[in-house]
Amino acid sequence: MSERRIPKLGSWAPWLALLLVCLPGGPCEAGDDSPETWTEPLTGMEFVWVPDGCFMMGSPPEAEERSADEIPSHEVCLDGFWMGRTEVTREQFRRFVRETGYRTSAEQEGFSWVYGNRWERRRSRHWRNPGFEQDDSHPLVHVSWKDARAMARWLTEESKGRFALPTEAQWEYACRAGTRTSRFWGDDVDQACEYANLADKTARETYPAWVAHPCRDGFVHTAPAGRFAPNPFGLQDMLGNVWEWCEDGYRSDLYRQREPGVENPSNPVEGSGRVIRGGSWYSRPPFARCAGRDSLQSDRRGSDVGFRLVRKP
Repeated sequence: MSERRIPKLGSWAPWLALLLVCLPGGPCEAGDDSPETWTEPLTGMEFVWVPDGCFMMGSPPEAEERSADEIPSHEVCLDGFWMGRTEVTREQFRRFVRETGYRTSAEQEGFSWVYGNRWERRRSRHWRNPGFEQDDSHPLVHVSWKDARAMARWLTEESKGRFALPTEAQWEYACRAGTRTSRFWGDDVDQACEYANLADKTARETYPAWVAHPCRDGFVHTAPAGRFAPNPFGLQDMLGNVWEWCEDGYRSDLYRQREPGVENPSNPVEGSGRVIRGGSWYSRPPFARCAGRDSLQSDRRGSDVGFRLVRKP
């Protein structure tokens, strides 16, 4: 599942995406329009097969919302992999904790970061006590990169397969799902609320100063995982709901320094932050794009950060 460079395959990706548009259900077969899925037996986490292929990573020059760390766009080719259909939920994480007795960074240190008109450190905030209403169907929050990797290690040791956080390349490829627009549904922010839980008109009723999407998704904070429409690969919540940890270390000039034929290093700068992707319930339009990149220190946690896992074939 390593990132690799191969000759350009042409503009096949959008056509492949059309072939892979699937509804929740069993494996895709000839004449079947459901994605190929696998359910992890210990947690019940559903994984969707993401086929191998090539894509243009980053933002093209004409993208109005792009940031400097997203350029230049460059071709990346990947082997296929399994990716969690949604972000890890509270119930799925609870099964890990029940089996191992694991305590998150927030629980060990006694605080996490919470938004209430501004970001603040709050005592006794953690995944069990997020600071807003959640149930076990909601995505996990208040977890650090270290917490996410701990769950991946446990699944690798106890379940079937090798589990990890996605690399940046895997994440963006899965988000785009064969599309070339800034968001997998297109460039129109008016359609965002059909596909993602983001800063919107609902949230502005609580946070009136926000710059929000011009639609209403019905949620101020997190929404139950899988509530919104999937992308062409059958993955849900790839944009919005919670930011998602990636394996990679962050460097703002990584794309500009990248050498042809060399993989992105997993940690390019000692002590660097770790990449987060996808935006959250808190995100205004420029941050809810498949090419968007941001970072946090590996022990940072907050009410808008969670993760999803990949499984290596």
